[in-house]
Amino acid sequence: MTSTHTPEPNIIENDPHTANETQANTAKTSFDWKALIVVALIIIFIREISVWLMTLVGYANLGNLVGLFILLGFALTYRHFKGDIPARIVTANSKILKEGIFAFLPICAGGGILVSNLGHDTFKILLIMCISTLIPMWIYAHLVKKWL
Repeated sequence: MTSTHTPEPNIIENDPHTANETQANTAKTSFDWKALIVVALIIIFIREISVWLMTLVGYANLGNLVGLFILLGFALTYRHFKGDIPARIVTANSKILKEGIFAFLPICAGGGILVSNLGHDTFKILLIMCISTLIPMWIYAHLVKKWL
């Protein structure tokens, strides 16, 4: 019986690239639930305080927008005095934003039904919705990109 010897791949035992890949693979499997809960509580707290304050002033509908600017102010202040925002918070926030998109699916379906029943006023309503939504969000995104 003859045996053939197949050469093994050239593996370097102390290769830093292999060690980094192993660490990266184990880091992807775990998620920081504590940071996710803290970020969610911060968002809920700021939003509720903003809605409460705007209700006292008489403009309850502005609560969400004011909450966005309060969060932006806190982020700018933190970054100015303490440096970069911790990676744990940024990762948890991006996770909330990625998963939070599914909450808007029923709203989009309801909006589609509403728009289809408007008739001749459809264009006017869509124009108002675009102006009142896209322009403020574009300005906010521009401010965040510039200052953060």
